[in-house]
Amino acid sequence: MDKEDREIELPSSDDIFSISIRFSIMFLLYIHKKISFAELQKLLNLTAGNLNHHLNKLMENGYIDTKKMLFSKRPINIIFISEKGKEEFSSYLSKFKNILEKLEKEEN
Repeated sequence: MDKEDREIELPSSDDIFSISIRFSIMFLLYIHKKISFAELQKLLNLTAGNLNHHLNKLMENGYIDTKKMLFSKRPINIIFISEKGKEEFSSYLSKFKNILEKLEKEEN
């Protein structure tokens, strides 16, 4: 196997998803499509301020949207994954899938 075949291109280290909390947020939204702020905070064991910071970064890039809703007369914030977020996160995951497939081929 020559050097060209062994080179692996990892997703960019400055990519917004490379931060583990943002990756976790996007992964949960990718699976569930929407989730409340409180539930996300509990699942990730984050302070409200820390979670809000990461959500703002994802929102600035157009990966998520939020909506305030009333539930039992109480306001709740719902976070949704956007179409752009689905596409970009899916692309990010595909890069890792390709890397794993390449490594498996090298082992065999």
